[in-house]
Formats: sequence, structure tokens, C-alpha cells
Amino acid sequence: MAANMIPVGKSFSYYAEEATLTAAPASRTQPSKLYGRDLRDYDDNDLETLLGKLSTDELEDLNNDFDPDNSLLPPSQRCKDQTTKEPTGPYQREKLLNYLEDAAKKEADWEECVPYSPGVKRGTVFTEKDEDGTPGGTGASVSSKKADQAPMPIELDLDEEDELDTMLVSAPERDLVDLAGILGMHNVLNQNQYYNAVKGKGQDDNTGTSFNNVVKAYQPRAVPDEGENLTDVEDVMKKIENGDESLTEVNINNMKRISKERIRSLINSAAKSKVLTKLSMSNTAIGDSEARELVTLLEESSSIKVLNIESNYVTPEVLAKLLRAALKNQSLIEFHAENQRQSVLGNQIEMDIMMSIEENESLLRVGVAFQSMEARHRVSEALERNYERLRLKRLGKTTS
Repeated sequence: MAANMIPVGKSFSYYAEEATLTAAPASRTQPSKLYGRDLRDYDDNDLETLLGKLSTDELEDLNNDFDPDNSLLPPSQRCKDQTTKEPTGPYQREKLLNYLEDAAKKEADWEECVPYSPGVKRGTVFTEKDEDGTPGGTGASVSSKKADQAPMPIELDLDEEDELDTMLVSAPERDLVDLAGILGMHNVLNQNQYYNAVKGKGQDDNTGTSFNNVVKAYQPRAVPDEGENLTDVEDVMKKIENGDESLTEVNINNMKRISKERIRSLINSAAKSKVLTKLSMSNTAIGDSEARELVTLLEESSSIKVLNIESNYVTPEVLAKLLRAALKNQSLIEFHAENQRQSVLGNQIEMDIMMSIEENESLLRVGVAFQSMEARHRVSEALERNYERLRLKRLGKTTS
């Protein structure tokens, strides 16, 4: 029973376990005087006395201090007439309107920045005048000449429907194809027939002169296949080991029959070269094991400018490591790694790649598909900064 008793003079919170004491509000004594006078002396009783002591100019200034937006005041007191000038003459409304109309006609048209709309006339329409100053002389004749030179529309005046049926039956099919195109019946024509009829070129054997080839598909233009990559990997490796300075580019694109061990040996040899600037390994079926050798290549070689590993099986984690490895020398200019087996990188990998690109001052082109809008925006801004830095550097060299 003692535990449930509440002491007098204490208040408890619903969720609190301890009691909180409530102190009585402190009593504050209100001042009874202001500036040595009793507050009762400042009542509204003395307002008329104060206003009576003001001069005419002081009353006018006080009257101008009223708020014009005060809805409690009548309109006549919100906006006082402060004009001190004398009227120049009697007010004549018709004369004022005529003056404003004449002044508007003499004023030049201002420039109207709006999109062009055909058939809409804006401003003053130009009309050429004759020698005596009367408008509509030469301009009217020019317009009449243009009207005379305009082609007349073709009209057919057929009194009987039998004549039309006879003409359509006896007309060749080539003309019927043109007529169908002119009438807009594109669903019974192929694309080339329709556009030839609209442009008035006529039908030929290439497009077809009948309605029989509506569903006929056009044969695609024969494009020769890309030739097989005949790069001799062993010869390339020997040239790199011998220090051949003419070997600046290695291209083994589309060579899927090459073994993974030979590719790793080629990458290790390329890491020792000081003149190799471009390495292309697109569509060679390389994976993470070969891509890790590329990480070492980017960390050790300062001559590689372009690296292309598109259409392979490199995971997003290794792609992020490649761009992070490029920060060591910051000599890589182009990096292409699109169309991998895993198309979605993931938000964390994209942020990692984005920060690596932002820290790299040499990259100008990056071929990586980002899903995040923030990553695409920040990467594009980083590449623009690198382009601007290169431009300023080039201008500094030319001016010096």
C-alpha cells in the first residue's frame, strides 16, 4: 500500500519512474510607471490634446504615415492627393484618347521573341508603294504574278460514274499504284512505292509496278564479314621481349581460340614494354583470372593509353579494381569494358568506379554502362574537367 501512495505536492509522468517536482510560477511585479509618469497618464484621453498641439505640417506628415493597405481606413484616407501642381487646362477625354492613339502608331514595333508559326502575321505588314506614294502598286502586281504562276490543281469533271469505272478498268496497274499513293492508301503499297508516288518520281522495276509485291521483303545489302584476326601472338611476345619500338599496338580482338595461358603471358609481356600504348582484347572470352593480370599491367606500365576488354566475362568487382589500378600512374586515356556477362554492376560498384574516375586526371573516355543517374552525371562531369584541363594545357603550350 505504501508503494502506491503519491506524495502530496509532487506530479508524476505517465512513462517516468521518478517523481518530478512542480515549482510554483515566480511572481513578477509589473512596473506601474514609465518615464517617471504613471501608466494611467498615457490613456487615450490625452490623444486629442496631443493632436491639438501639432502644427498643420506635422498633421500632414502624420496623415501620410498611414498604411495604404489598411482596410480599416476609407479609400479617401488611404491614398491622399499629394499633387501640388495646378492643372494646365480643362480635361478633354476625346483629345487625350486621340493623342494616345497617334503616339502608339508612331512608336516602333518591339522585337517579339516567339517561335515562328506559318500563316500568323505579327507587326506591321509591309506593302510596297508606287512612285506617287499610294500603297498597293507594285506589291499588288507582284502578288498577282505569283498567283498567275502558281500551278493549277488537277480537276476531273466526270458527269457519269460509268466513265470513271471505264477509266479505272482500262488504266495500267503502274498508274493505279501512283493513284493509290496520291490518295494516301499506304497500306496496299510498299514504302518505296508510296514515297515515289508522293514525290512524283513514278514507279520502276526496282520498287515494283504492281500490287503483288506488297508483302515482299527486300533483300538486305550484302556486307562482307569481318576478316579473321591473323595476329601472331608468339611473334608479338618476341617483339615485346626484344624491345621493338615499332610495336605500339596489340590487337587480339575476336580470337577466341587462343588459350588463356597464352593471353596471360601476353599481358605479362605487355607490362614490361615501355612503348606499347594500345591493347585491344575484345571478344576473347577472358575472365577474372586474366583481368587480374591487367590490374598488374595498369599498375606497372606507364605507357598504356587505351585498354579495350569489351564483350568478355569480367565481373564488376574486377572492373572496379582495374580503374582503381589506373590511379597509380594516371596515364590511361581510354577504357572500354561494355557488354560483359553481368550487365548490372550494382550501386556499390558504380559508386566505387565513379570515385576512381573522379580522382583520375587522365581519363577522357570510359565505356562502362551505369544504371545510376548520379554515377552517369558525375562521371560525365569528371571527363569534362579532364578535357578542359587538357585544352588549357594545350593552349598554354601554344602561347608560350
